[in-house]
Amino acid sequence: MTARVLTLVSLALSALVLTGCAPETEAGAAPAPIASSTVEATQEPVTGQPGDPLTAEEAKQLNGQRGTLRPYEKNDGSYVIIDVKQPLPEPVKQEVVEEMGSVGNDIGSVTQSMNDQTTSTGKTIVLIRQVQTSNDAGQNITTWAAGSYAKGFPIGIQGGSAEAVLAQVQPWVDAQNDPYLEVVVVYN
Repeated sequence: MTARVLTLVSLALSALVLTGCAPETEAGAAPAPIASSTVEATQEPVTGQPGDPLTAEEAKQLNGQRGTLRPYEKNDGSYVIIDVKQPLPEPVKQEVVEEMGSVGNDIGSVTQSMNDQTTSTGKTIVLIRQVQTSNDAGQNITTWAAGSYAKGFPIGIQGGSAEAVLAQVQPWVDAQNDPYLEVVVVYN
């Protein structure tokens, strides 16, 4: 008997709570429709090949799409398509090289530039460039070195030329099988 009373009380309370949550309508009026959270796509997705030009509107639309294509804003304010799983188109890579070469030898500026280029290209940059450092005797020297924020990137890669450093870096890059890595060589 007690279980039956408790069940009836629970059902009555549930009915009261649910009734209190229902929208009020005038007699005979249909309840308001519930808004759908589904948004219909009115625009076709942006497609193209890496290096293809984009308008500002297409770049904005492409930035919101899923997939590996994304817009890259060039220094002149125009946009082109890049694919984060493909090598950068040559004109984009040249802009990255110019940008990374224009920051000087200050480690903070180089670091900020690497972060900026990683963000804008979707690539993890492996940078090879001349740097000022000191040797074991404490003398200031200019040498070629490689650096990257890539996980597991070997520290201390140096050489007498960009080519010598690239020869040390390339086997590591190839072994990663990571399409997000991009080797950038800056000649000052």
